[in-house]
Amino acid sequence: MQEKIEHLYETINFLGFNATYSRNNNYAKNAREMIPQIQEFVQWFLTNISGLEEGVYLNLIDILKDCETALQEDDNVLMMDALEQGLSEYLEMFLSEEYFKEKESGYVDGNAKSES
Repeated sequence: MQEKIEHLYETINFLGFNATYSRNNNYAKNAREMIPQIQEFVQWFLTNISGLEEGVYLNLIDILKDCETALQEDDNVLMMDALEQGLSEYLEMFLSEEYFKEKESGYVDGNAKSES
């Protein structure tokens, strides 16, 4: 599941980057392809992660509902908010500091190499 979480997290970040820097107004449509992965994560979380306050689980369900509404209404802002400010925070619970350090050093090293 760890690889799936990392992949979903990176895909969400890429969609946001693409929407922002490419001025791509198809965020909700592009996110549609991730729905099976999102549903799999939510199901896994609700089934396997116990002991948290009830509000944590209800919030995750609300995020899923926001995704559904965003798809129905082709609402890019709602979808971006649901994924980047909502679901990403849940995914980050399962990403280690090493994961972020590795990604950061990859970007820094990549930028340093491309500027040479």
